[in-house]
Amino acid sequence: MKFRLTPVLYAEFIILIIFGMCNTISQMLLTMHRIIEPVIRFLLSVIIIVSVLVGGQEKNTSPYSFSKNIDLTIAGISSGLLIGSVLVDYSPMSKENISTLNPENISSYDSKAINNWDLNSIKMSDILLYSSIAVPGLLLADERVRDDYRSFSLLWAESLFLTLGITNLTKVLVSRPRPYLYGDKASEEYKLKNDNRKSFFSGHTSISAVSCFLMASMYDDYNPNSKLSPYLWAGAYFTPALTAYYRYDAGKHFPSDLVAGYIVGSVVGVLIPRLHTKSSKINVGLTLQTSGKLRTHLSYRF
Repeated sequence: MKFRLTPVLYAEFIILIIFGMCNTISQMLLTMHRIIEPVIRFLLSVIIIVSVLVGGQEKNTSPYSFSKNIDLTIAGISSGLLIGSVLVDYSPMSKENISTLNPENISSYDSKAINNWDLNSIKMSDILLYSSIAVPGLLLADERVRDDYRSFSLLWAESLFLTLGITNLTKVLVSRPRPYLYGDKASEEYKLKNDNRKSFFSGHTSISAVSCFLMASMYDDYNPNSKLSPYLWAGAYFTPALTAYYRYDAGKHFPSDLVAGYIVGSVVGVLIPRLHTKSSKINVGLTLQTSGKLRTHLSYRF
């Protein structure tokens, strides 16, 4: 079953994209209240699910194909992850807890990060984050993408939504102390910030990666064999890596946090478009069992 991205649906996904940007910024800078946040996430989860249910047929000229089976599954998984990240009992480390941290418990691979602290690197990583979120929008300069703006918007929204869900839930489940808590360079006020136990994994890196890899993947789909493609892919690899470097230099993350964030973001950024290409052999869906439980399935057509 396939559906069409109606103007109303398109507007809803634009709202979701904007929320993805605002939500990411709020997670990094802690400007959104925890009481308001779950309400907004729940409402947007309902919007994306209802939108998929009421859709019709997509444009024939689009390189992408949409189905309730795949898109409801993505929406359901993303919503569950985001709601779960709110329901998990999370609390920041207190001054007393911070004083008990032992650097010897950190692996040799990550240990050097505890000596890092740089406010300028924090600012640079924020700039790269915000810039990366907007990167897929550059594709709208291409007439073929503008003509298929609804498909473009849906893929953009799904990628951000899923990455945010994976990132946010992992952060509160792992609750890893940030590197700067082990040193004495950061101020006490900064050390007591609400996100001081959200080191694993790096949200800046995952969001930067998903945005850049999504842009490169979609450009390839709209412009097969383009000579510009290798340069876009080079930028897609480099930008989140640079973001990760600044997060490391800032003392915000351990190397393992950054590697995990890079992998998650890049995989989602490539996988979402691949799931929707008309030639895709991958099928993902939800099945309602007789017991009343929902079952997720993944299949590959040879």
